[in-house]
Amino acid sequence: VDVLPTVGSTNTALMEQARKGLTTPTLLTAVTQTAGRGRQGRQWAAQPGDSLTFSLGLPLRLEQIPGGGSALSLAVGLALASAIDAAFAQLGYPAPPTQIKWPNDLWWQQRKLGGILIEATNAPSLSPLQRWVVIGVGLNLRPVPDMPQSACLQAHWPDDAPPLTPGQVWAWVAPELIRAVLRFEQTGFGPLLAAYQARDALFGHPVNLWTRPGSADLASQEPSQSGLAQGVNEQGALLVHTGDQIQTWTSGDVSVRLQTP
Repeated sequence: VDVLPTVGSTNTALMEQARKGLTTPTLLTAVTQTAGRGRQGRQWAAQPGDSLTFSLGLPLRLEQIPGGGSALSLAVGLALASAIDAAFAQLGYPAPPTQIKWPNDLWWQQRKLGGILIEATNAPSLSPLQRWVVIGVGLNLRPVPDMPQSACLQAHWPDDAPPLTPGQVWAWVAPELIRAVLRFEQTGFGPLLAAYQARDALFGHPVNLWTRPGSADLASQEPSQSGLAQGVNEQGALLVHTGDQIQTWTSGDVSVRLQTP
């Protein structure tokens, strides 16, 4: 476990560590990230204490698991959601159930609570069957000024309780995340399908799909297709009913959003 005062990106730091042959399983967090990253190169920035940002790096037989990184993202989301809900319930604080918005977001009531970024690389110290996998997590603790539509954990934290801290939330989610990733390597995503469906924020809702999203905000672009979200399969791929067929999408091929009235 490494805790740093500042780092460019916890994901980048662990990726660089592996390229040097250092592949000891590592949990890395920092008070401040100056170059945090999200999906498709988006930046993740917040003031110290406003969010929990950390990464888990470890060797996995990723390519031998059906669905690979796409399915792993859903397993990670499920572990984080379960841990957050369990913590609030144990403390006796009512909070909305944590949902998962395919492929890598955590939601509270259709507002983004956090995100997941998974990266993988070969490393000289690993066997040919293993990849060094880095799982980056970002969770909003307090309101984010430039993201007014986002959710945060503090919103359902009692006013008379001590302020919620990144270390406290880290203790909630990190142990369950590690256990979930190790289980995933052994069993894949299939046994998690029912639990995921219970938290699926898109299931049964009309969605828009962008197969070649540009750099501009998706709201300013015409969607490539539209349809009705039908959950995911055992490989973690998104199922969408479009016209007279159900299409299957992997996370690298499409961006998806709920349709708005």
